[in-house]
Amino acid sequence: MQELINEIRKLIEYAGEGGTIQKEDIDLLCVKKLESVIFDLTDNLGKKNISKALEVLKNLIYAKEPLQRILFTLYNHFKKLYLTTIAVALNKDIIDSLSLKPNQTFLVNKYKTQARYFKGKELRSILQDLCDLDYKYKNGEIDLQIGLETILCKYCSN
Repeated sequence: MQELINEIRKLIEYAGEGGTIQKEDIDLLCVKKLESVIFDLTDNLGKKNISKALEVLKNLIYAKEPLQRILFTLYNHFKKLYLTTIAVALNKDIIDSLSLKPNQTFLVNKYKTQARYFKGKELRSILQDLCDLDYKYKNGEIDLQIGLETILCKYCSN
């Protein structure tokens, strides 16, 4: 909560007395958490926009986000998209399927929207590729950044 308060104060000071805050100001000034940036990356991946997807990844790396954490967060995000797809197909409650907390229910629409970008089989394949990358990285067979970029390129070209 303190992080939000600090970000709001920063925006208020930037806008000045009587000023208005635009979305562009928020994008420019506020620090995004990795979890929210992953939504941006997935949106670009789903829209097959490889240059923007790679730009988001490079910005995360530039911001000193550990590659292992990016991989872990990507895996968890795609797992939620996969579970959303299954829940929709089986007419199950998405909130229960994803074990969302009451303050996270707003994410349901975002997950449903992003899940529509991919077929269930494709989501399963992405999850497998991310697991394989983790295994190969831990065994010294591949550089993690190159592996992540390869996976992004693979699914932007389909």
